[in-house]
Amino acid sequence: MLLLLGFSVAQAEMPNPVYHGDRKIAKVALTFDACPTIPQGQLAEQVLEVLTRTKTPATLFISGRWAKKQRKLVKKLSRDPLFEIANHSYSHPHFLEKKPEEIKWELEETQKILKSITGKTPTLYRPPFGEFNESTVNIAKELGLTTVEYDFPSGDPDPNFTKEVLEKAVVTKVKNGAIVVMHMNTRGIHTGEALEEIIKGLKKRGFALVKVSDLF
Repeated sequence: MLLLLGFSVAQAEMPNPVYHGDRKIAKVALTFDACPTIPQGQLAEQVLEVLTRTKTPATLFISGRWAKKQRKLVKKLSRDPLFEIANHSYSHPHFLEKKPEEIKWELEETQKILKSITGKTPTLYRPPFGEFNESTVNIAKELGLTTVEYDFPSGDPDPNFTKEVLEKAVVTKVKNGAIVVMHMNTRGIHTGEALEEIIKGLKKRGFALVKVSDLF
């Protein structure tokens, strides 16, 4: 693929920040955040088991601190064409409370860690807590990163979102081009339990499930 100033042509055509894909095309991107957790690096194994078994593509936003605790897993995931690995900052702070040099370090450090593990430099990044402003977007852009938000928060960190509630919310409410955010660590309380039915339900509605980069 032709490269232009460090960006692929496809990436250059993506909006920045990204909220969703083409509303006229029946594609949905499932995305999963791996935030720092207590204990550090904890994984919701069922999420990855379901994605792999059902051959469902997904974009995985991984924090640098989490990646350091899960190096073997991140390396394995990076070699699977189902998944694309993206930057989710190093320690998951509130960027709007941070100085520009602190934000830059958070993103650069995670880029270094992920590249050292996978051999690939991420081109997509999701802000911690989904918080961003023009300054944070520009810092990310300078590092070759497109800021990826979402238009459908699944609500999976909410303990009141049972398996059934989560399934119904995602399957019935997403639209063409949607980017759905869920979690692949313990912040996604019932994600693993609900995921297979979510995938089945979205496919039944006629959606193709793709990675974020394939929405554009």
